[in-house]
Amino acid sequence: MILNGEDKPLILAHRGSRYLLPENTILAFKTALDIGADVVETDVRKTIDGELVIFHDKSIERTTDGKGDVEELTLKQLKSFDAAYKFSPDNGTTYPYRGKGIKVPTLREMFESLPSDTQINIEIKEDDVEVAEKLWKEIEYQMETTSRKPRSILVGSRYCPPTVHLRSLAKLYQVRNNIAQLPISTSACEKDVTKFVVLNQLFLAPIYFSMYPITTYECFQVPVQSGPIHLDTLKFIDAAHHFGKHVHFWVVNFKDEVDHLLSLPIDGIISDRSDRVVEEFKNHNIKSKQFQIPKPLPSNTTGTYFLPLYDIDENHTCVTITCILLQRSHQIVISLIFSFLLLKLINFKNNNRQVVNQNLQKKVK
Repeated sequence: MILNGEDKPLILAHRGSRYLLPENTILAFKTALDIGADVVETDVRKTIDGELVIFHDKSIERTTDGKGDVEELTLKQLKSFDAAYKFSPDNGTTYPYRGKGIKVPTLREMFESLPSDTQINIEIKEDDVEVAEKLWKEIEYQMETTSRKPRSILVGSRYCPPTVHLRSLAKLYQVRNNIAQLPISTSACEKDVTKFVVLNQLFLAPIYFSMYPITTYECFQVPVQSGPIHLDTLKFIDAAHHFGKHVHFWVVNFKDEVDHLLSLPIDGIISDRSDRVVEEFKNHNIKSKQFQIPKPLPSNTTGTYFLPLYDIDENHTCVTITCILLQRSHQIVISLIFSFLLLKLINFKNNNRQVVNQNLQKKVK
């Protein structure tokens, strides 16, 4: 289970380890599991004809040979494009997966292509409760018609309404089927993360959340750093654990970052390079010494994956006003200091001018 009590942190393959293979494709998901990832992390959007598809960006131009926004295209139109067209492990020199028949998968195709015990982390990309409703229907269908177990899916969104609505639907299912726990888990939306971070920084979290217990999420999925604020600290992690919340960090792609996080009591690492994370886990004796990354990979029909020649850091951008202010707090402070100094300088010049004028008036008299 994604939120089980295992001693070792989870490895979550971000979009199926997007630097190794075309992101958010069945090939990427299967390869991530072959490499040794514990969880497949992915994104869901809705087409104009109401189908849920696995896609990260609003526009399809960055990863495919098509143009337009997902929400303005039909599923048939989206399926006509090559989902691997723009993938290049060497910064544009080669495109090894073009023309291989790799398409944008639907949500159901993703479920059907993976073992039913695969742990999946799904992010709802838009502030749309209809997407949440359709997602829940598919999750319910999978639990009812396959051997997929409750609590094997973690759903998140930067926006609060989708996950709140999803939890309400899951609660009805829980009551109807007399299940001990909610059949899904959710991560905190940006607004809830920001509230928790601010209160914790002010040492008010224990008081506030004792009075108003957290009931809308089980997990924090956060960047290591947002603006000047570091979240990879014992202060944040211990506070989250105090209230029974798990902590996953994204997007962690470099070995020194993995080493640093493994020195902390974290619960998960979300990475574009799950191969690197697996290797570092092995170096820390977290995975079996005998574990070997299989090459060629068993379920990878191309035979192997291409190690990328470069990495790109992913920056965290906020959508709520409070988060934006916190993220830019250092810029705001610097601006205020410069404004203060500028005002002081202007006042100083004005005072000097007045003194000069007074002296001139005295001389005239």
